[in-house]
Amino acid sequence: MDLGILYLTFQAFPIVFMDVHSFNTQSAGMSFLGIGLGMLLGISTQPYWNRLYRRVEEENNGKVPPETRLIMGEIGGVLVPFGLFWLAFTTYKGVPWIVPIIASVPFGSSIHFVFTSTFTYLVTAYRPIAATMRSSFAVAFPLFANQMHHRLGTVGATARLAGLMTILAPLPFVFRRMGARLREESRFAHH
Repeated sequence: MDLGILYLTFQAFPIVFMDVHSFNTQSAGMSFLGIGLGMLLGISTQPYWNRLYRRVEEENNGKVPPETRLIMGEIGGVLVPFGLFWLAFTTYKGVPWIVPIIASVPFGSSIHFVFTSTFTYLVTAYRPIAATMRSSFAVAFPLFANQMHHRLGTVGATARLAGLMTILAPLPFVFRRMGARLREESRFAHH
């Protein structure tokens, strides 16, 4: 679900910047620069995560529990709603176009954190079904993005996505705490 909301947000950018700020197609593409900068900032933290995983591996006799990968997702889970609420409430015509682009920087960092931690967790914990789960997110959610943004408006649709992400933000915390027990009981888990 988290990933589906991220896909929906990607589809919102051309709508927000073309409909609200009257960008043309080429300029609307430039609106993704904030997300790109945020992703670069998120990627720049990778040496920290690598050190953390190496330390956990040493503490666990050469094995990193899959739930350790969710620490990055916890940070991303908090940054996603923050960036989306900021983006939602700056998509008015009276707000300069640069403000929602700046709002997309923390969102871009959160994308890196959420995608990396979720997919790494799924592959290490639930290898047999990881690809199926990832593909289902990619297929289902983009089907209704345009209708949602045109019906609810850019502020309403983005705020709704931010609200859903706020509700889902505790999931990495819950799975990090309970994931090992759930994997023991699951027939889909990689043992």
